[in-house]
Amino acid sequence: MARRRKKSAQATTAQRQARIRLHVGNRLAGEGLIDRAIEHYQRAADMDGHNADVRVALADAYFEAEMPAKAYQAYKKALKIHPRHADAHFSLGEFFLHQCRPRAALTAMTRAVECNPMRTYYVYRLGELHWLMGNLDAALSQLQRAAEQAPDDGFYHFKLADIHFARGELDKATAEYQAAVRCAPLDEFYHLRLAAAYKRQGQQRSALLMFERTVLIQPDSPAYRYLLAQHLDEMGHQERANYHYERAGELDAYERDYVRRVQERCGSG
Repeated sequence: MARRRKKSAQATTAQRQARIRLHVGNRLAGEGLIDRAIEHYQRAADMDGHNADVRVALADAYFEAEMPAKAYQAYKKALKIHPRHADAHFSLGEFFLHQCRPRAALTAMTRAVECNPMRTYYVYRLGELHWLMGNLDAALSQLQRAAEQAPDDGFYHFKLADIHFARGELDKATAEYQAAVRCAPLDEFYHLRLAAAYKRQGQQRSALLMFERTVLIQPDSPAYRYLLAQHLDEMGHQERANYHYERAGELDAYERDYVRRVQERCGSG
């Protein structure tokens, strides 16, 4: 009995040390020191061979270090230890996608969502992968689910709106773009997409309001000034359009001159 307790104490110590190594490895990986992170993850795996989290971290590091064979083996080892490890399935899916194996990626990401259906980002990525593969109905289902799980996150409303827009469901797209804008009122790109939806529906005044808000958020963007000017031009507001065309030109010239000056400075050392 005493001998068993001694082995148990040794195992507990090794597991604790492995967790410390995992923490250090995560910190190093976050700093971009992948080679050093791999050393700590490998030591952690040697100390605690039954820790799936360590194997996933090691696999992710190998993946980032462009060592695909080792990454794949580490992911498979993690799933052998813990077959329902959602992070392992998801990371393996991203790995397969990077290897241009979308069907294998779809299987892995589907499994990740099955193992952890409340991980909204995984649900979203599964929907995006369906979209990439041309499965618009499945993509819509997953993106709708993501938006329902995170109703205060404008990004998921925005992505859901994009797929409605792609399917020609303009009323639904507009509603989701509006939700995205409410969640993130200072995100100019959400306003820009809502403007495009309004414009497609023939709601020119509503589109104009969104273009104007976009410029208010990013007043120094030549592109946004130009889009506003173009829309004003189409509505027949020539004087206002000319003003923004001129401002777009001035800002664009300034940006080109700034880039030139930076390049000259870099060239002169």
